[in-house]
Amino acid sequence: MKYSDLKQIFRDLKKTSPREDLTAHIIFTEDSFKKPYSLLSRTYCISSDNKAFWPNMGGYSIFGNCLDGTDQGVRLDYYMAEERDINGWKVEDCYILEQMRDTVAIPSLTRMEQEDGTVCYFFGDTCIRVRESHENGKIRLEPVSGDQTACGEWVELSIDRVHGYCTLLERHLSREGG
Repeated sequence: MKYSDLKQIFRDLKKTSPREDLTAHIIFTEDSFKKPYSLLSRTYCISSDNKAFWPNMGGYSIFGNCLDGTDQGVRLDYYMAEERDINGWKVEDCYILEQMRDTVAIPSLTRMEQEDGTVCYFFGDTCIRVRESHENGKIRLEPVSGDQTACGEWVELSIDRVHGYCTLLERHLSREGG
């Protein structure tokens, strides 16, 4: 999805459903940076609950967290070519987590512990392998790998997508009481 489309979806959501929030991943191009960064290092998680997406908001900001955990609470609108800095970070891709394939099937998931200590979650045509831990009474999922069926074949998911599914699974499992 183009960033302009994501931005419009978030703005429309805040106009019509101010209490509802969506989550997105924004992936920046490799050439946005002077040194090489992994996919998780170039991917930031943002919420529709940023000032930039609210109508008639006095301020304008977009804060995000890097998926590798190294860069948290970054004021992305200062760095983005699509926002303020024409020579800034360029968006390669972005997508809304809640609109990823098989998210509606998460409530009917199947959980299977593996011999190597990881856990697989199956929902719809998606399988996510994670390392599970508990923190403050909530389940935390560290992404390991993931697959989906496409045209009858299993296709490996990129690690940023696996991370996105982990975010959605954590929310679901926390609501359900683990």
